[in-house]
Amino acid sequence: MLRLNYKCCFFFILFLFITPIEAQNEWQFENNKHYRTLPLAEGVASLNDKIEVIEVFAYSCNHCFNFETNIELFEKTKAQYIDFKRMPAVFNEAYKMHARMFYTAESLGILDVMHIKIFKAFHLDRKQMMTESEIFELFSEQGISKDQFENRFRSFTVESKVNRAERLTRKYKIRSTPTIVVNGKYTSNGPSTRTFEDIIAVIRELALKEYSSQ
Repeated sequence: MLRLNYKCCFFFILFLFITPIEAQNEWQFENNKHYRTLPLAEGVASLNDKIEVIEVFAYSCNHCFNFETNIELFEKTKAQYIDFKRMPAVFNEAYKMHARMFYTAESLGILDVMHIKIFKAFHLDRKQMMTESEIFELFSEQGISKDQFENRFRSFTVESKVNRAERLTRKYKIRSTPTIVVNGKYTSNGPSTRTFEDIIAVIRELALKEYSSQ
């Protein structure tokens, strides 16, 4: 009996030494190859030790439109410790107008429906969505009145979120869309990350890596 206990202790100690080494070998993606590390991390807004994953997109971006199927599947199958969000990229005044659509829909509680409708308006209906009247037409299809739309479209809340998106677009060094930002530290735009499937695999691993290091 005593001999058995010694053996158990021996294998338990051996396990403690082997496990960390094996764990390090599990990470398959590399910095500056599959993803990039941001020079200055941004404090994230996620609570309860969750890992923030942000899709930075643009409604006018054809790649973002095509990526929707992949990112929707990711959102449905993500780990519970991931807090997934979307953020419109803001490069100039035109992108600000498009970002207002996103945050106005969010403010009105219809983002789930409007997000894909706005994408389709750009890429299937070939609309430019650069005037408030054209944008309102899309919102009115969801029963939003003119007053409701005008009260939200350039409201303080919406403008504050647009300005924050513009600041983070610069801080995250976003050059193209879609780009995924993981926990304010990493972006999914490494030179070896070429397909939508690659992006999803990279962000899953980065999120797990961040969660494991907490």
